[in-house]
Amino acid sequence: MAGKDWLRSFRGRNCKLNLKRPEPCSLARATAFNTHNVGAFFNNLRKAMQRHPCFGNGTRIYNLDESSTSTVQRPQKVLAPKRRSICKITSRKRGVLVTTCCIGSASGQALTPTMVFPRKNLKTHMVHVPHLELSV
Repeated sequence: MAGKDWLRSFRGRNCKLNLKRPEPCSLARATAFNTHNVGAFFNNLRKAMQRHPCFGNGTRIYNLDESSTSTVQRPQKVLAPKRRSICKITSRKRGVLVTTCCIGSASGQALTPTMVFPRKNLKTHMVHVPHLELSV
């Protein structure tokens, strides 16, 4: 059985490896990013821009990036090559999420950050959010 000393010397001999924590992703997300789907997205984007010329300069096309905190377990760290992205399939059946959405365009415009709380009704203590932030 390999121990801590062996691992330390192995990492010393293989300096291109880092100990990383895999990014949790669902099986559907891991398999959906492929050449066919990316090509279909850009074909749809091209058609939409031809139908609606007002989108041509990119000022009305926005990108939304969401960041969330979950109570789902974190994956253990694994040894992987440097500069290599790795992921591990995890279950998202349980866990409470508070989602923060940041929205911006290629022209530099940004919308107010939005926080999405996992409640049917917004509680009074959640109303007082930082300046220029929207809670839903």
